[in-house]
Amino acid sequence: MAKIIPIVALLIAAGQAVGQPLRVQPVERSTTGGTVRGYVAVVDLCVPGVQIVVTDPLPPGSTVEANLIRTDTWQQTTGVNLAINANYFGTIGTTQADVIGLSMSNGVIVSPVRQFGPNPDPAIAFRGSCTANIGYLAPTDLAGVVNAVAGVGPSTSDNVAGTFLVTDGKNTGSTCRVDPLNRNPRTAIGLDQSGTQLYIMVIDGAQTNWSVGMTLPELADFMIERGAYRAINLDGGGSSSFVYQPVAGGTITYNRPSGGSFRGVGNHLGIRIPAQPASLDPRPIRGVWLRPPTTISGLEVNLAQFAAAGVQDLFLETLYWGVSTGHAGVFNARFSFDYLDQAIKAAAKYNIRVHAWVESAYWQFGSTGGYNFTNNPEWQAWNIATNSNGGDGTAGQVFCNLGNPGVQAKMRAYCAELAGYTGLWGIQTDYHRYPLDNSTTDSYSAPWSYDTWTRSTFAAIYGSDPQTAAATSSGSLWQPFLSWRRAGISAAAREMHAGIKGVNTGVEFSSAMFASAMSSSAQIAKCQDWYSWATNNYVDTFVPMAYGSTASSIQTDITQTKTFAAGKRVVAGLAITGTSSHPIITDQLNAIKAVGVESFVFFDGTSFSTTANQFMMSSWILNTATIQKGDFNADGYVDARDRALMATVYTGTPVTVTTANRRYDLNGDNIINAADAVLSNRYFAKFRFGEDGVVDQRDIDTLRACFGATAPVAGVQHMYDLNGDGVVDYSDQLILHTLLTASVGPDLDVNRDGRVSIEDMYSQQRSPIDVNRDGAVGVADADSLAAALRATERTDMAAMRQ
Repeated sequence: MAKIIPIVALLIAAGQAVGQPLRVQPVERSTTGGTVRGYVAVVDLCVPGVQIVVTDPLPPGSTVEANLIRTDTWQQTTGVNLAINANYFGTIGTTQADVIGLSMSNGVIVSPVRQFGPNPDPAIAFRGSCTANIGYLAPTDLAGVVNAVAGVGPSTSDNVAGTFLVTDGKNTGSTCRVDPLNRNPRTAIGLDQSGTQLYIMVIDGAQTNWSVGMTLPELADFMIERGAYRAINLDGGGSSSFVYQPVAGGTITYNRPSGGSFRGVGNHLGIRIPAQPASLDPRPIRGVWLRPPTTISGLEVNLAQFAAAGVQDLFLETLYWGVSTGHAGVFNARFSFDYLDQAIKAAAKYNIRVHAWVESAYWQFGSTGGYNFTNNPEWQAWNIATNSNGGDGTAGQVFCNLGNPGVQAKMRAYCAELAGYTGLWGIQTDYHRYPLDNSTTDSYSAPWSYDTWTRSTFAAIYGSDPQTAAATSSGSLWQPFLSWRRAGISAAAREMHAGIKGVNTGVEFSSAMFASAMSSSAQIAKCQDWYSWATNNYVDTFVPMAYGSTASSIQTDITQTKTFAAGKRVVAGLAITGTSSHPIITDQLNAIKAVGVESFVFFDGTSFSTTANQFMMSSWILNTATIQKGDFNADGYVDARDRALMATVYTGTPVTVTTANRRYDLNGDNIINAADAVLSNRYFAKFRFGEDGVVDQRDIDTLRACFGATAPVAGVQHMYDLNGDGVVDYSDQLILHTLLTASVGPDLDVNRDGRVSIEDMYSQQRSPIDVNRDGAVGVADADSLAAALRATERTDMAAMRQ
């Protein structure tokens, strides 16, 4: 029998993975009427295997359209992963119903289109994989429709227009039926502008000590924040139901129906997702934030200290004050050389991965970075209270407006530029928000983004200038404007994510954020709706800045992030420097481990110049942290030493598991065999080449860029010294080729000068060249090399004739 769990346990039970097609998140937010709770789900309709299911029609000849079935019963009967109630219905007797408006199931009409007034009822239609739309669907609009459900349009019982809940990005909840201006339990469904992201919301209500429900305008704002371009309101009240079971036979999450239990409804909508492949445990993040010293030699001093502490991840400040630590490109360069490229190579010597730490909205300090606004002054974040630009209160700070499409395009291009760096492990967005409220005593609680572009764009949608209609919380359009701004900040995360993944899907996108940004009224000005970033797959990993002065306050931030992260990875952002006191390193790490998180980033790296801090962190990693899979010698790394150990334990004959060798049983089947050896290689590759588990040509290029490098710290192997002989060379590349997950072509242009010539053989220091990278030289290698050399010769001769 399935187990019922409380709302706060949803995340842990779900076991969701990054990129999962169905993301579920609890809702808990304050409104003027009280606390609202429920659930939100986001579905990627383009993921192969995702299925929409609507309640089947009754057998031909039936005198009614539907039987009344509880949503939890229907979910168990159909085996869908998520089930909600759908159309309004009229009961017939006690067990049957007439479905109101359009309902289609697997291409069959269950209930026909209904029209009363100028338009048919608002409905959502699914035409197959990756194709859905919301509209006023007439009988002539149903070609190719596989499944459909509907809300209701106008009626003789009231004078409400019966529109969409959200119409082309605009809140039209006040003209949507039913009972728009009173608080009720609600069920709603929406789509983004592309029609590929499906949004489902079920809001509990009529329960004073649990959830007061939502008005339809409030629900529409909520939908807009999450990214809905169009949305419709479905049956609500006592019908509102949400039943979620991530895997068959697993734990089920239920909402709290207002009647105390689920009631039979006329039809349902369900989501069935394909079985998710088993994934490897994530590599723990053990990191620090660092502003780059002025020289690479200065950076190496820090890197040696980090290695002594067991640090494996460097979050290097890469965009700050509007200039880049990388090469000149989208932003001006801070240094006269490509610091980021050299930093990545330097860090690899200490087995440390580099993440580009990007202060996304902080584009100017003093005169530095001012060039960003020279031609686009409208990109600045503008304050209604001061009628000026600004930042977090420090003189000289200027933030950009991440809601502006021009700013978003620039940040997308910059993230794409960073993602092209050879060997870069991740990109982190920070300051991804509007500035702090400049004054907590005036009436402007969210004073930012009142620039001319924002005002004119919002007015074009709603017909009113937010400077007059949404200046304070008493303004008629205050909540729509707040939701619209939150959606703009979220859209910046979407664009940055797209820029990264369009270049390299293996680069992890993380966010440093405030756990309580959406639950604390003190943080309303930031418009940092990271909840939406989680459900929309805009961010892979969340790093709450848990900078509290007590272990319990740190745990509060971590627990809150886990609850609302929709299954995304959570890494603790901790502090040992700053204006307030903090627990010692050991106490902070013990605190996060107690709430199920062992990955962390400390602010800031300079604190590890002391041997005391180095010792505390390294001791915790070696003696307290959970040993990661594949780390057979428990030294904190998965490296050549571990591969050698596996080779001594499993020599080709299965081995019975004992207490002493249990660590080598990676798949937990109580025998050490070839399957465990394969997993050992996969963990080794994941530790070296990326969380996505992909090993391809980019990794070859990364390793080759480090040829000749050694590890300067005793006991720490270079990240790309795959055989542990102390130097990165061709023998490591041969090992890399055994780990490839994607095919690569012959590697002929060894010295990467754009030509295939005799110099390539000298670059590799082998003669002749081992083209196919099998560790031996054969006829196939000679033939490939000869053909390439002849092609180069023909090209050269043709050029000479010209």
